[in-house]
This record gives sequence, C-alpha cells and structure tokens, in this order.
Amino acid sequence: MARCTQTRRSLNRSQLAIGLVAGLGLMAAPGAANDQLRQFLISRNCIACDLSGAVLSRANLDNADLTNATLAGANLRQARLPRAQMTQTDLGRANLSQAVLSEADLSRANLAEANLSGAILTQARLVEVNAANVNLENAEARSSNWYGSDLSGSRLDGATFAQASLSNTDLTNASLTNGQFYRADLIGARLDGADLTGADLREALIRDASLAGVDLTNADLLRARLTRTDLSTARFCNTRMANGDINNEHCGDGDRSSLNE
Repeated sequence: MARCTQTRRSLNRSQLAIGLVAGLGLMAAPGAANDQLRQFLISRNCIACDLSGAVLSRANLDNADLTNATLAGANLRQARLPRAQMTQTDLGRANLSQAVLSEADLSRANLAEANLSGAILTQARLVEVNAANVNLENAEARSSNWYGSDLSGSRLDGATFAQASLSNTDLTNASLTNGQFYRADLIGARLDGADLTGADLREALIRDASLAGVDLTNADLLRARLTRTDLSTARFCNTRMANGDINNEHCGDGDRSSLNE
C-alpha cells in the first residue's frame, strides 16, 4: 500500500512538471533544454544546467540545488526557493521579484541587473556575489550575509537589512533611501556617492568605511559606531548623529528632500 502511495505521488509530481512545461509552450518543441526543465521540476536538482530564460514564476522549489546553473534572464517572480543551493549560479537580469529566498545560499552568484524587489532574503548567504545595478527595493534581507559583494549602483530603497552583514561590500553610488540598517555590519564598506536619505542606521557598525560624498539627509545614526570613518564630505540635514544631536549643516544648500519642520 505504501509502495502504491509513493508511486502515485511520483506520478503526480511528474504530471505536474509536464503540465508546467506544457503551460510554458515548450512541449511542442522537445529538446535538451526542455528535458532539463522537466527533470528539474520533478527532482529540484539542476546542478550546472542551463535554464536561461525559463519561466518558473510561483514555482515551489524548496531546497532546490541549482549550483553552477545558468538562469540568466529567467522569470522566477514569486517563486519559493527557501534553503536553495545557488552557489555560483548565473541569475543575471533574472526576475526574482517577491521571490522567497530565506536561508538560501547564493554565494559567488551573478545577480547583476537582476530584479529582487520585494524578495525575502532573511538569513540568506550572499557572500561575494556580483549584484551590480541590482534592484532590491523593499526587499526583506534581515540577518543576511553579503560579505565582499559588489552592490555598486544598486537600488535598496525601502529595503530591510537590519542586523545584516554588509562588511567589505561595494555600495558605491547605490540608492539606500529609507532603508533599514539597524545594527547592520558595514565594516570596510564603500559607500562613496551613495544616497542614504532617510536611512535608519541606528547602532550600525560603520568602521573603516568610505563615505565620500554620501547623502545623510534625514538619516538616523543614533548610537552608530563610526570608528575610523571619514564623514567630512558627507551631506547632513536633519540628520540625527551618533550622540543624538541633530546636524543641519547643509540644509540651506540645495536640499533635495522635504525636511521635518
């Protein structure tokens, strides 16, 4: 009886995979790529496979293994990938908006120009990823690890990186407006030219960081640890400093945001 149940489950899963592939319009032209996609949907194992441009939106891929896989330009919108193995995976220009990637490992992955807006990356591991020009607007990345990653030119507006590790990251010219970085680790981070307007940096660890020309208008730095960090060229207006004082040094020189009265 147990054997019949197991066989039935296997068939149901296989039929589901075939149905999904058929829904993508791929059944009419079977080939190696389609076979890989079908097999992946059954086994959730696609090590070093090529799924470039695949449509996997809303797919349930818990614990999937996509190590060294290519998903450049793939549509993974609202896909569920918690605890997935995606080390060295190519996700360049992929759509991962609102995807669930909590506790996933994307170390050394390529996320350049990918869309991760609204994605859930809680406790995810993203060590040394290439995420230049990535869209992380309103993403939930609490307690995630981005050590040594390239996030230059990225958009993190409204994202939550509370207690996340961003040490030695490149955030040059990134937009972090209204981002949540409470108790975040920014040791050695490069934030030159970044926009931190309205950012919450309370109790953040900002040691040996580079903040040349950074905009801290309306930002909150209360109890932030700013050891060996040069803020001489930073822009302050309605900025709460580490000691609780309000810095309005640049409020009169072309302020770009609406300030509190």
